[in-house]
Amino acid sequence: MAKLNAKSIKGRAKSKGNKSAHVPKLKGSKAGPRSSGHIPRARKAVMKSADSSVDLEEAYRRTVLNEINGQGAVNHLLPIKIKGKGLVSRVVPKQLAKEESKAEEQEELYDTILAEEKPKPTVSLPENISVADILHKRDEEIREKQFFIGTTCAALLENPEARIDNVAMLLDLLGDVNREGSINFLAVRKTALVSLVEVFKDIVPEYRVGIVDKEQQKLKKDTMVRVNFENKLLTYYKQLLQYMENNTSAYTRKMRLSQKLSVETRQLLETTVQCMCDLVLAHPYFNYSPNIVQLLVLMLNHPKENIRKMVHACFSTLFKTDARLDLTHHTVRHLNMLIKKKQRNVFPEMISCLKNLQIHRINLNEDTLLELKKQKLEKQKSYFINMSRKERKRKKKLQELEKDIFETKAEESKQVVRRKLTEISKLTFMIYFKILKCYPDSRVLSVTLEGLSKFAHTINIDFFADLVELLNNLLENAELGYREQLHCIQTVFIILSGQGEVLNIDPARFYAHFYKNLLYVNAGKNHEDMESILKTLDIILFKRRRNVTYHRHVSFVKRLATLCLQVLPNGTLGLVSLIRSSMNMHQKLDILLDTEAVVGSGKFDPFNEEPEFAHANCTALYETSCLTRHYHPTVRKMITNVLKGSETVPIAAGRTLTPGEFYTNYDCSEMAFNPAIPPPEKVKYPKNARSAMGTKLATRRLSQTCSSNGNVVEIAKSHGSSKSLLYDYFLEYVNASKKQP
Repeated sequence: MAKLNAKSIKGRAKSKGNKSAHVPKLKGSKAGPRSSGHIPRARKAVMKSADSSVDLEEAYRRTVLNEINGQGAVNHLLPIKIKGKGLVSRVVPKQLAKEESKAEEQEELYDTILAEEKPKPTVSLPENISVADILHKRDEEIREKQFFIGTTCAALLENPEARIDNVAMLLDLLGDVNREGSINFLAVRKTALVSLVEVFKDIVPEYRVGIVDKEQQKLKKDTMVRVNFENKLLTYYKQLLQYMENNTSAYTRKMRLSQKLSVETRQLLETTVQCMCDLVLAHPYFNYSPNIVQLLVLMLNHPKENIRKMVHACFSTLFKTDARLDLTHHTVRHLNMLIKKKQRNVFPEMISCLKNLQIHRINLNEDTLLELKKQKLEKQKSYFINMSRKERKRKKKLQELEKDIFETKAEESKQVVRRKLTEISKLTFMIYFKILKCYPDSRVLSVTLEGLSKFAHTINIDFFADLVELLNNLLENAELGYREQLHCIQTVFIILSGQGEVLNIDPARFYAHFYKNLLYVNAGKNHEDMESILKTLDIILFKRRRNVTYHRHVSFVKRLATLCLQVLPNGTLGLVSLIRSSMNMHQKLDILLDTEAVVGSGKFDPFNEEPEFAHANCTALYETSCLTRHYHPTVRKMITNVLKGSETVPIAAGRTLTPGEFYTNYDCSEMAFNPAIPPPEKVKYPKNARSAMGTKLATRRLSQTCSSNGNVVEIAKSHGSSKSLLYDYFLEYVNASKKQP
């Protein structure tokens, strides 16, 4: 379509319109009223053609003007061909598209603003609300969250691989504020933490999860599902451990800065530590177990006693049940590092947990066993040479089968276990010797000596002489309590009763220390030391009986009889069993049961600290007269058998118990008396006895009433309507008094 100039078209249309509107007048015609309404036919035709041309030009002009005016707001599209019409041009208004796009952009912008700036949920509370309503609302929210936690955990345990993403919802409840912006109460956080730990204890595998490169390795569909599950499980497990580590580090930082700690923070820390202990004990070989142990070692030196007890119980159980010993070695190594760093500023729990190590599994007769094994292998070699070909094949298959069976048991070989135990024992004795030499006045000396006495038989004989001299210096120069002295003496005698017999060491000074400290034990708080005393007495009086003189033996038996009067029944039974065994082994000790016979000269001195010069042979066991009236029946039976000289004790069926077994089996610390005390029997009174008792009571009461009121007959009539026992006997009394003259 050709474009035209607007001004030229307007001028052209105006000039044409003026020419067509001008009609010339005819000659000789006169204008008048008669000729005003009459129009000639030719003139009508001219006027009609002129009007039609004006309408066409006006329509054309309007079309062109509309196209010119809308030229900037119209987009010309490609023409299309329509049957019967030919090519049809197409246009689209440009301004409408822009307005729609702008409107869409504004709507999208408005939606994004609303999405980014969501209004925080506001709780509309009434103006006058009580504290009870607030607490009720809080309890309702806590119950709802706990119910949600329970249902989520149940659904997760039903199908862990398909619903492993539910762990993310539980992890969201551990923080102070969840994703929705609401506050997580302490009860909800603790419930979520404990629930997560229980869930992980159930779904975590027993093996260590490795990293699988899914791009380089072609995996089956089932294997891919398992790998994805393990990766997600490991990710969520790591997030849980990071949360627990943040809790402990925040608490430690506040304590270091002397900031005030709330009750909620302390409770959350206790729950966190307990959860870490449960995870380590449930899956000691899973990923991140060494990291948890490293954090728990720091908690073992925490100022709070209950936290130390939690970790101490965890490590004690771990040391007893760890079969591979890798985690045990890792724990002991970090304990050694922490003790080096803190020096004397450590708590006794850090040392006492080492008593539960499996160092006793070290075989001391290793060289002898290796020699025997070598001889056995030589015999097998000679037999193998003489074997036929068929027998060799059969033995080879049998060895392969035994190898497969050994692998299915998942047990460590003896050599590997021996090597690990050796490394653990080196670290343990390094800790013990460092404390004995560098920090003899620290508060961990007692537990150090206790642990040393337990593992003293595994120490190399080359260190025996130096260790005995070190312990003797501690006894004579250091200010030790009686418990530390008992452990020192026990360690020395354990050393001397084993491989230390070849050493030329006189233990007379240790006998004196032990004899002096025996009377410090009583039925109070220190009665737990009786167990170590019984073990030491067993070594002194029986394992080393050849090195104990007669006077020393008599003094110890007399001291044990005195000690029986101030300890609990289980300790008394252990001591009486030692006295009985000593008298059965040494017939000369029967002199203590004879109150008239005296051997030697002198007078018994109970305050003499040297058992060799106490003259106990000049006295008798007068304590047995008190023990025969002891409240415990088993003690009475045992001391009676000792006085009669019986070799067997008809108390327990089968063999006679050892002193340690007596102490354990008859322990009353849990409020359980052994043997059980029978309940009192119900006394059944006959009918005549009951009536006689009623008569006496009635007579006594009536005599008191008559003396106060005086008129006996009126009192009897006033009580005539009653049918009580008192009235019957009273009437008998009144009638009998009337008949008398």
